[in-house]
Order: sequence, then structure tokens, then C-alpha cells
Amino acid sequence: MNRVPGMGIRAFDARGFILLRPPPYVLHCRRQSVASPPLPDWPNAIPSPIIHAMTESTGAKPRFTCRSTAGAVIMLAAVLVLALIAGAAALMADLAQQERQRARDHIASLSRILVEQTTRTFGVVALNMRNTRDRLSDSFGQHLRLDDYRVQLLLQARTQGLPQVKSMFVVSHDGRVLNSSRPDFPLHLDVNERGFFRHFVEHSDDGVFIGPPERARVDGQWTYYAAMRLTDTEGHFRGVLATAMSIDHFESFYQRIAVEFAGYIQLLRDDGHLLAEQPSSEDAIGRQAVAVPVLARLHGTPADMVVEAEEDTATGRRFVAYRNVADFPLSVAVAIDEDAALSTWRGLAEPMVVGVGFGVLFIVLSTWLMVRALMRRDALERALKESDERLRYKLAVDLENVREEERARISREMHDELGQLLTGIRMEVSWLGKRLSSREGELACKADAVKMQIDQVIATVRRISAELRPLVLDDLGFAAAASWYVDQFSSRTGLAATLDLPAHEAPRGSPVASALFRILQESLTNAARHAGASRVSVRLSHAEGKWRLAVQDDGCGFDPAHARKGGIGLVGMRERAAMLGGRLSVASTPGGGTLVEAIIPEYGDNDMEAPLAQNLGIAGR
Repeated sequence: MNRVPGMGIRAFDARGFILLRPPPYVLHCRRQSVASPPLPDWPNAIPSPIIHAMTESTGAKPRFTCRSTAGAVIMLAAVLVLALIAGAAALMADLAQQERQRARDHIASLSRILVEQTTRTFGVVALNMRNTRDRLSDSFGQHLRLDDYRVQLLLQARTQGLPQVKSMFVVSHDGRVLNSSRPDFPLHLDVNERGFFRHFVEHSDDGVFIGPPERARVDGQWTYYAAMRLTDTEGHFRGVLATAMSIDHFESFYQRIAVEFAGYIQLLRDDGHLLAEQPSSEDAIGRQAVAVPVLARLHGTPADMVVEAEEDTATGRRFVAYRNVADFPLSVAVAIDEDAALSTWRGLAEPMVVGVGFGVLFIVLSTWLMVRALMRRDALERALKESDERLRYKLAVDLENVREEERARISREMHDELGQLLTGIRMEVSWLGKRLSSREGELACKADAVKMQIDQVIATVRRISAELRPLVLDDLGFAAAASWYVDQFSSRTGLAATLDLPAHEAPRGSPVASALFRILQESLTNAARHAGASRVSVRLSHAEGKWRLAVQDDGCGFDPAHARKGGIGLVGMRERAAMLGGRLSVASTPGGGTLVEAIIPEYGDNDMEAPLAQNLGIAGR
């Protein structure tokens, strides 16, 4: 809204026309609700450049748009999705770490239980062997032959109730089996090459020796032997008391535990050789089953301490807990595969992943629906805005045509009616002056003065009529009107003006001819008023269905950037060209003159959307 002197309060549209009625509809945009321009009651209008000057000065810009809101929604959704995924991933990683630690604690506790059980098992065997050795080493036993049947009865008594013991037997100093708790045990069997016998031949210790697993000659099964040294009264080597222990006993015991609590359980010698294993594998018995670094850590470690390790296998990573067996050169290893340790975690993780997937899907779907609604709203707003611009533009063109028609009508009435009346008055005054006698000289002078004033009025009426709408433009066309106006301009201003016209010209009275003539008028007026030029050249050409009007002067020039903001005349020329789908450009440099060039389609452009946005620069305002 703006107040114009003598007109009260009026509303102006972007073209500068007076709007008197309320709008028929309202545009709803993100920034605010803006009333669309109403239709005018009368074609009178303030020049549109004034309105452009006012709109340029406001500098109002939209604060929000549907596209920016859609972008913000997408960004927020992306942040939510990333936060949801990151939170779920962090939670699952923490749960997995807890499950791994729980598995480590579990196998460490299980290894302690197995070490205690293994200690008791070997302890019972070792205790019976010591009792047997003591009995064979006392005064009564020293007088018994090692192959005596009473020794056999002693051996059988000591092995009863011990399921882990296959047999207990006595070996002479020369390596032959002399007696056994098993009746079917082959006597005089040579065991010179057996590890448990060679140990006491080469060493003189009195402790329990546990040898590596060997296949028994009696039944062909894997067996390991616990042995003790036998001496006579003088301390000489008398032989070896040995116990054959069943590997199956340990493996069956480990199996009952491993099925539920562990991946595998191993019974190892202190040198790392495998004695028993679950799951069992005959090919693995007796092999080196512990890495050297782990053996180094095990040596010297108390039985109540656990050695933890991680091993990479063909099926993945596994966690292992090692413990030494107290009082025996043995150790127990309990392991669990990481995959098995995380089975409970997978039971929690899978529904969590499904839940997160549904959550992400919900966020994505909701975001898509919101963005779709926003984009649809944006498309509707743009379509409504474009429709509003087309209506504004169509209204401006129609009002401009009405204004030109009204100017032509007023110009013609002034030229025909007012001009004829003034001519008649002049003739009457001239006739009256001729009838005055010489004695009435003062009245004759007055009559001549009136006649001169009437001549001035007639000239003024003709000039105003020509400026409103040169009749020659409608009667003879643009070429004649341009020639007449350039001649008038040159004679009135004293500037040298040249005019170059093509053989072909625009249709008489057409909007194209009117626009070219008005641009010519304004360009020459600006050259006379502001350029300080001495020469002006006007050239009209026609090529490829377009008119090209170029007006060039040799004046002082100006800065087009500043003129584009405040030059009312330049904005008006741009609008006239844009109304017909054309464009107007101004090339000027201070001190280098000015070139005004207008390019307009031959018959105007009925598609007013693109010219409006491109040539007036009002798109998005």
C-alpha cells in the first residue's frame, strides 16, 4: 500500500496499476499469506517503474520454503536413523562384549572345577600306588618275589573301586612285567622301551611319573601310565610299579561337561602333549596341543591361577582357560568358541536388528510421506504462484493495451476536434482583425496577439497529441513515425541523429510497433536529458523472426548496475519488451557512451511466463 498525492490510499500490483477491489483469492505460502492482486476498475495506472523502485527498496526475501522444510525433514530423519542405528550398534557391541567376558569367566570357573576333579582322580591313584609301594618295601614285602601271587592279590586290592585304572602291574629291574592286577595281563612282557620305565632307569627320583599316552599292547587302546620307583633294602633299583589309566574314563567325564558348558576340554602334560580330549580324536592323542608362548606362561603358574588365551582356528576365534594340576605335571585346558559364546547374544541381537529395521523403515516411510506432501505443496504453491504471475502479467498487458488505446483515442480527439475548434477560432480572430480600421490599431494588435497565442495552443495540442499517440504511427506505420520523431527530436534538441530502417516494418498499430516506438522515445529522451551526447544513431533490423532496435549515443555513459535499481525509464523499457516476450539490454561505461538494444519477437510472444521471470527478474519475489 502506498499513498499517492491527490489519489488517497491505493494498492498497486507489481506492474504499477491501481487496484481498487479486494482480491478474489489468497495465496498461501510458507512465508506468509499474500493477497493476490485484484482487477482494476479503470485503466489508469501509476507508471510501473515506480512500483519496481518501491519493491526493490524493500528487499524482502522469503524466510522459509517448502523445499527448505523438506530438506530439514530429510536431515532430521537421517539424524534419527543414524542415531537409532548407532545406538543399537553400540548396545549390541556392549552386549557382545559382556557375553564374551561371561564366557571367559565361565570357562575359568569350569577349569578350576576340572582341575580339582583331576587332582582327586590322580591323587587317589597316587595314594594307592604309594601304599602299594610301601607295602612292597617293608620287611615283609622285601622278602616277597615280585611275581608272587600275594603281590597280585595286593595289586588287585589296590585297584578295586578305581574306574580310571585299567591295571596296576610290577616291572622288574630288567624291564619285564612280573605281575599285574589283571589276570589276562601277559607276563614277562618286555617294556624296556616304554617311557615310564626308561624314566626311572635314567633318573632316580621317587615321585610319580606320568608318561605320554601310548597304545597298550594288551588291548590296543590309548593309555597313559603313572609310575613309581621300587627299591630294595639297600636302595638299589628293584623295578617299577606302574598303573595303566584309561583315557576313556576322562573323556567320558569331560563329555558330560563339555556338551553343556564348553566347546572342548583337554588334559595335558606339562610339556604340552595331549593326554585326553573332548570331543575326542584318536589322531590328536599324544600330539603337541599347546603353543610355546602359552607353555611359557603355564610353567611356574600356581594351580589357583588361570592363564587365559585367545586362539584363531579354521572355524573362528576361541577363548581358552589353562590351569595347572596341583602336585602333578598336568594341566587342564577348557575352551569355548566365540560363536558358541555369542549364541545367547544372537538370540537378543536378531530381534533387536529386526526392531531397528522396522524403526528405520517407519522413519523412512514417514519421512517419504512428509517430503512427498511438502513437495506436493511446494508444487501447488509454485503452480499457484506461476498462475498468479501469469494473471498479473496478462492484466498488465491488457491494461497497457487499454492505456495505449485510450491514449490513441485522446490523441485523435485532441487532434481532430480540439484542433479543428482552435483552427476555427484562429480564422475568426483573423477575420476580425482584418475588419478593424486603422483607427482601431490597438484592437488590431490585440487581435494579432490572440492569433499568435492560438497558434501556440494549436502547436501545443499537436505536440501533446503526438506524444500521447502519434497518429502517423497508426496511419503510416512505425517507419514513418520513427522518421518523423527523429526529425522532431533533432530539431528540438540540436543533436545530430541518424536513422537506419529496414524495408520490412512492423504491422501498423500493432503492440510490437507501439513498444518499439515507446522504447525509441524513451531512449532518445534519456540521451537528450542525461547523456550529454552530440550524436545519436538509431538502427532497426529484422532477422530470424525478431526485431532488433539499437539506439546508441556518444555521451558520458553511466553505471548500468545503479541504473537498474533506480532508473525508472530503463525499467519501463524492459517491461515493454518483456510484455511481448522480448528483452532489453543496456551496455554503457562511464565516458564511453550508451547502447540500448531491444529484441522483440516479430508478432510478440503469447507465452508470458518465461519473459516475466527472465527479463524482469521478478521470479520468486
